[in-house]
Amino acid sequence: MILRKFLAAPLLALIIPALVFAQTTRTRPAASAPGVQLSAEDMALVVSGLELPPDAVSTLESDPEERKKFARDLRQMLALADEAKSLGYAARPELKLQLELARSFVIAQAYFKQRQQAGASSAEQIASQAEIEALLKEPAQQQQFSNFVEDYRKNGPGRGAPISDEQRRELSQHYGRVMVGMRKGAAAGLAADRKTQLLVMLQQSRLLAGAYSKDSASKYKATEAEVDAYIGAHPEYDTKAQRAKIEDILKRVRAGEDFAALAKEFSQDPGSKNDGGDLRWFGRGRMFKPFEDAAFALKAGEVSGVVESPVGFHIIKVEERRTQPGDDGKPVEQIHARHILIMYNSAPLDPNSPPRAPREQARDAAEGEKRDRVFDEIADRRHVRVAEDYKVGASAEVEASIPSKATPANTATPAAAKPTATPQGKRPAHGAAPTRHAPAKRGH
Repeated sequence: MILRKFLAAPLLALIIPALVFAQTTRTRPAASAPGVQLSAEDMALVVSGLELPPDAVSTLESDPEERKKFARDLRQMLALADEAKSLGYAARPELKLQLELARSFVIAQAYFKQRQQAGASSAEQIASQAEIEALLKEPAQQQQFSNFVEDYRKNGPGRGAPISDEQRRELSQHYGRVMVGMRKGAAAGLAADRKTQLLVMLQQSRLLAGAYSKDSASKYKATEAEVDAYIGAHPEYDTKAQRAKIEDILKRVRAGEDFAALAKEFSQDPGSKNDGGDLRWFGRGRMFKPFEDAAFALKAGEVSGVVESPVGFHIIKVEERRTQPGDDGKPVEQIHARHILIMYNSAPLDPNSPPRAPREQARDAAEGEKRDRVFDEIADRRHVRVAEDYKVGASAEVEASIPSKATPANTATPAAAKPTATPQGKRPAHGAAPTRHAPAKRGH
């Protein structure tokens, strides 16, 4: 999981802020050759090169299982990048440009860091404005820069928005600084440095593996039968008992029992339970969409059937309806409702994500297992090997800097986490900070 958190952003979205003097960056994976071997020494260099946050490094340093997971992610990424390369992905014009930029970027970063450690205190001392301007006047660089700007326009933060003249000037400065730094770094021998080579490969593998995974995402989709089978093997995702409970309560509501009294007795919404399930007045956009759609479809005094939302099963009773002036002066429909909630037993797979129904969580888990099987099969077929027993920390990097006779430089090809373009489970269409009510949307 550690790598997946820090290797998600597109390369071109990272290049711009990362080129500022004295700023560090997260690096990405690279293309490999069949039969690639990643040694324990290489792993130490990879971990230090990624410049993970201290808590992530500490986790790897202290937990052998996390180191194994990290190594497995690296192996899978290498395998996907290798598979993509064998299928000609590296020759695609857009990817070819990004692969070239990745190499320049990593060498430049290595040079910038080296100069800072040598005492350079400003960006001008590393790549002067005169050097940048001279490089940008070279015909070949002008064409390359135009290609870079177009790729940034399509894949950068704006996602297709036009590039203003001011943005173009800023991009030219960042681009020029990288290219000047790359040339100086190569002249200083950094392109042949083992750690730099590993980081170049990391960047390039992320690009190749990400593109391959995006194109093949449909292969990892779980069928309904596969989701059913997963739930059968993992009963914590089974909601039959919760549904049966809410249906029994609904029968009592239909039989005429007091709704508020039943809510006090059975509802699992801590925000409204003691008030008999009272949600007060609310308008559209406040609740999960399935809950909202069901509630606004009811007339005053009506009770819904069983309504499923990302947090559980509800019975809704609308007490009143009204129309109020909104912030823009236009009429806004509101309802005063109560509900009874029976929550799911399973917790979200990611506590930082909005809640989802257990079946969707199970779908994610089933698809994750399916991806792992496919990725491991590719890694076996491509004969990719990554050391799982390696050291992490400052002493490990010093040890890794000593060349190993058993691991020639041309056999080490690193990678990073699983591609980020893998399919995700369905999530609520909207999100907002939670209110006092269980059905209110959760923040993303």
